[in-house]
Formats: sequence, structure tokens, C-alpha cells
Amino acid sequence: MANATRTIVADADALAREAADRIAAALEASVAARGRAHLALAGGSTPRRAYEQLAALHGARVPWGQVEIWFGDERCVPPDHPDSNYGMAHAALLSRVALPPAQVHRMAGEREDREAAAAEYAAALPSAFDLLLLGLGPDGHTASLFPGSPALGEAERRVVAVVGPKPPPHRLTLTPPAFAAARAVLVLACGSDKASAVARSLARDATPEATPACLLAERDWLLDRAAAADLDS
Repeated sequence: MANATRTIVADADALAREAADRIAAALEASVAARGRAHLALAGGSTPRRAYEQLAALHGARVPWGQVEIWFGDERCVPPDHPDSNYGMAHAALLSRVALPPAQVHRMAGEREDREAAAAEYAAALPSAFDLLLLGLGPDGHTASLFPGSPALGEAERRVVAVVGPKPPPHRLTLTPPAFAAARAVLVLACGSDKASAVARSLARDATPEATPACLLAERDWLLDRAAAADLDS
């Protein structure tokens, strides 16, 4: 695994462009090296801007025919629901590029048997993502791993059903083993409301139970100045 990096850019627009450039480069490199690229997408407003930039700036450059799309987590709602991570990604990116629909693997969060949906998604996953995108909440959660979640102690299953403190509460999420297996992880954080969570996540004494995103402290972080404001210089 390459050395972790912390990159700080000016603002949200710069972060979206930088993220788009990195995603495109990672996909091209993975296709060149292995003939296929497995990209796992995050939900949230910060990744949405990056997806829009990826489609606008690199939509014609990326070899989408060799890209498989996965998801880091999903709310247990239908895919056309406003809270659906898939729905957001489809509107911002997937519908705007030449990506074969069969290569988009969404989490079936709307299924009544959430445990079965999680197990089936885990069974379909590649052995490792080439790039896993993750966001960060003000409480330090990432994907749908919230502080105090029993899923933080998961050592074998790569996808589980969880109940979180934010609506909608029922969700499917990747787990620490899936994070650890990823060839590359990029954590995106933007805005002053994330500053405390960023600092806590990257502190040496952080614990996953209190700040789940600290599981990613040794991975790559892309921050705007506002989100990085509480970091030691």
C-alpha cells in the first residue's frame, strides 16, 4: 500500500475537480494494469459534486466499458427515492457516461430481508476495489458505520445491515474488512462542519467506536481548507 496522503485544496469546487481528476486517473491505471476497474462510490453532497465533475471533465476519457461500479453503503429505500445513494450517483454520473447498465451493481436496500440483501451483495463483490470513495459525517461516521455501531467490530463479513441514528435508519454498508482490502481509498471532506470530525479521525488516539473514520487514517484524504481547519499544521 502506498504512503497515505493528506491533500488540502482551496474550496469545494477545487475539491470536486481534484477528486474527479484522481478518480479518472485511478480508473485508467486499473484498466491498463488489470483490464478492469472496480470503483465503489460514496453518498453525500461532497461526492455528488465530484461525480458531476467526473462526468463533465472526463466522461469521454475514462474507459467506462471496463469499469464496474459498486457502492459503499445504501439507505433502505427504493432506487428512485430522494435518499437513495444509487439515485444520486445515477443522476450525477452514471446516466451521463457510456457505462453499460449491467456493470452498475447497486445495493438492494429496498428489500424486506436486509440481511439477505447484504449477504448477496457481499458474495458478488470483487476481492478488492481498485478505488473506494468514502465521505465523512460531522459525527465521524463513514459509509454507514456510525459511532458505537456493532458493525465496527465486524472481522469477516464485508457487507452488513445496520440501524443508524440518522433517518432513514435502516441501511446496508461495507465493513472494515472491505475497507482494508481496497487497493486505494480516497476520503472526501468539505466544509467547516467537518473540521472537528477530520481532526478527530486523524488523531493518534482516535478509536473506531468513537470516530469510525479513523479506520481510514492511513489512507488518502482530500480536504478543503475549511474541513482541514482543525488539523495541526
